[in-house]
Amino acid sequence: MRGVVLGLVEFRRAAASAPFVPDDLVLAEELAARAAVSVDNARRFTREHATAVTLQQSLLPRHVPERTALQVAHRYLPAQAGVGGDWFDVIALPGFRTALVVGDVVGHGINAAVDMGRLRTAIRNFSAFDLPPDEVLGRLDELVTQWDEEADCREITGSTCLYAVYDPVAGICTLARAGHPGPP
Repeated sequence: MRGVVLGLVEFRRAAASAPFVPDDLVLAEELAARAAVSVDNARRFTREHATAVTLQQSLLPRHVPERTALQVAHRYLPAQAGVGGDWFDVIALPGFRTALVVGDVVGHGINAAVDMGRLRTAIRNFSAFDLPPDEVLGRLDELVTQWDEEADCREITGSTCLYAVYDPVAGICTLARAGHPGPP
């Protein structure tokens, strides 16, 4: 497997047993080859999973902005099945307002983490225009459609997002969602 020694296999027989025949050697080689593929796949999966976890964690907010009129608590627990594209953000907006964002990219692994990072960056950029939530998600949808058209084989249309803006002065929380479940 790619020129790397993964282990050693030794087959023995008791002294009173018949010696190995050529068919035994073929079987032993097949068993060793299959075991090597399985070990190598497990090593590659572990390495890719660790890379995806590191990437995903680096793309999530390290801390949320402190707001005088809003107290935000968060806890991020990734799925046990694998690293996916779940993400959240808290974005300070003008006028003491705060954008609260939750999103999900369908899939697992490095591709989902990369797509999650792209979506999070895009929504942060759209938030800077200080648009209503439905317009922010409309622009995000247009961007995802453009990305999908430019991609050769991957699509991220399986993403969902909820974007809410809390205005403590008016006492109003306005939200829009694109496929994502609403708040309880």
